[in-house]
Amino acid sequence: MYVIWQSSNKNTKLYILSIVIGIILLLFSPFILAMIGILFSAVVLIISLTLLCSGLLLRGSSFTIPLIIIGLVGCFFSMYALLFPHVIVSFIGISMGIFLLVIGIGHLFFSSGFRYDRVSWFFLIIGGITSMMIGLYLIFFPLEGMQLVMIFIGFYLISYGIIGTIRMRRSYSQPDLYY
Repeated sequence: MYVIWQSSNKNTKLYILSIVIGIILLLFSPFILAMIGILFSAVVLIISLTLLCSGLLLRGSSFTIPLIIIGLVGCFFSMYALLFPHVIVSFIGISMGIFLLVIGIGHLFFSSGFRYDRVSWFFLIIGGITSMMIGLYLIFFPLEGMQLVMIFIGFYLISYGIIGTIRMRRSYSQPDLYY
């Protein structure tokens, strides 16, 4: 099987960057999760303050009261999440777990249409079961699950960078071939 992948010098920086980000994710996965929680909470706080100010400035409009209520509720939740960032990380983990659970059920449901193509059927069954297991783990253990997701992404980025660098060096040593 031939895969066409031609690399250039422009991709070198991308491969190195993916290796560096992957190493950072592996080394600092708990801290990165807290930073994601804080960043998400800060964005929600800014949006909530914007809605609150918009509601206060739109006097006499039918949107005044809903904007003020949504702004106050958003401010309250974002301030709570800024104080406890693991709450947001847990929410993201549970949401991702539900999403993966639905994806896994979908894979298992649609695998019956591929029973004559054994390879596709096998990958759908294995992918569906794996997605459901990871989804259930994220639902029941969201913080630990999110750390595992960060570690997985770190390993993925490191392997992507290494494979891209190897393919780039091969394409320069044999410029007429595609890999």
